[in-house]
Amino acid sequence: MQKYHIELTEEEADLLSKIDLRSHHQNHDEGRAAYLANQEPILALFKSLSARRAVPDVRLSYWNDADYRSGRIKGSRKGLFERNGCSGAGIYTHPHFLEHLRYFLFGTELPEVVVDEFEKKVGNPEWVSSSDIVPIGKTARDLTRRYRLDVSAAPEEFFKLCLDMGLGLSTAQSVMQSVKQVR
Repeated sequence: MQKYHIELTEEEADLLSKIDLRSHHQNHDEGRAAYLANQEPILALFKSLSARRAVPDVRLSYWNDADYRSGRIKGSRKGLFERNGCSGAGIYTHPHFLEHLRYFLFGTELPEVVVDEFEKKVGNPEWVSSSDIVPIGKTARDLTRRYRLDVSAAPEEFFKLCLDMGLGLSTAQSVMQSVKQVR
């Protein structure tokens, strides 16, 4: 689904083609080789994206703002990397950063049919009120069950989708909590 992808320049697309975006590799040696090969193109891509402010503000808030993250340990997603001893460019070249890079570039990792059905249910995000939160959350739960989505990943992916659609933070968090109830 191209809808939530950010527009890349030709140079950025070339850099992206050199990046192995996979989170898992067959063995340690393959993973290590990908990590080493990714460092230079990731940093160059980020420099270019930052220079032209191509990453949407809501995605930057997702990364930098502690309010956009729930969990046992408080802090932003970037703060967790720093807390674990990563700093500067090391954060962006760390293998665990790839999931965030994919979100920056492509948005949610939900199937297109799920995104389409969810968007239909939500309608115009500007008109969503607090009374709509329960039905929207129920729809997200139903879609998770119907399409057999990974229940460990679906809450976060619906959270990302809500943010990209323009829903408020509290609505996105409510939808995420609703999807977490799926067993």
